[in-house]
Amino acid sequence: MAVKVISDVHGAYEALAAQLGPDDTGVLLGDYLNLIDFRTFEGILSQVYTREQIIFALMEFAKGRKELARRSIRDIAGGTSVQSQRVRELIVQGYDDFFSSLPCRCFVLYGNTDDPALLKQLSTGDVEIVDEAVVTIGEERFGLVSGTPHGPWTVGLPGEMDPEEYAKMVGSLGPVDVLCTHCPPAIPELTWDRLANRDEVGSADLLDYLDEYQPRLHYFGHVHNPAASEAYRGRTRVINAGFFKEHQTALVHL
Repeated sequence: MAVKVISDVHGAYEALAAQLGPDDTGVLLGDYLNLIDFRTFEGILSQVYTREQIIFALMEFAKGRKELARRSIRDIAGGTSVQSQRVRELIVQGYDDFFSSLPCRCFVLYGNTDDPALLKQLSTGDVEIVDEAVVTIGEERFGLVSGTPHGPWTVGLPGEMDPEEYAKMVGSLGPVDVLCTHCPPAIPELTWDRLANRDEVGSADLLDYLDEYQPRLHYFGHVHNPAASEAYRGRTRVINAGFFKEHQTALVHL
């Protein structure tokens, strides 16, 4: 039996199933759907909208025209009623495939691209969808917090929330041995994405939590190609669990 930490699956469900055994415990840190792969433009949105629409929105973000990009993404996400229905069908199918790939007990956080309501509605098996909670795995207390606070790059996805709400979730935990989140703490070398060439922006509230409680470990995801994969904050070892879709290897809890 092992505790395995996995983040940013983005549609790699067969690889996920291969990494988890029936006696394992999975701690999954969010972003399970492949809405759009920025490198290949493959994903759910590309099955419904044109490549040109998607590229336009991404290019506006790259140029720093954030509000125009957000408007464009909202226009794409809205689309016609037929397009919106098709996107929902593909999202439901994606979550069905995700849950079918889990052979063991799992604690499931949601990321910024996830839909918490749909995750809870569609979950099957020995799976617990967590907003925020403290759970005991083995002899350790794990603090779990889902989602991301709104920041410079957010566009109104279901897993994004007001910073005040996120702060309350983090503040509700109290002391734990291991902290698990989708969002990174606000440590520059951990939040900078080398491939996207931008700061994904971490949570100052997570940083305050680490300073106050000093858990042994903090696992997170969200940043696919970080400048650094881990760092120390006081005595806490802070680790990016990795872009699972790319390396397809679970991180075995230390």
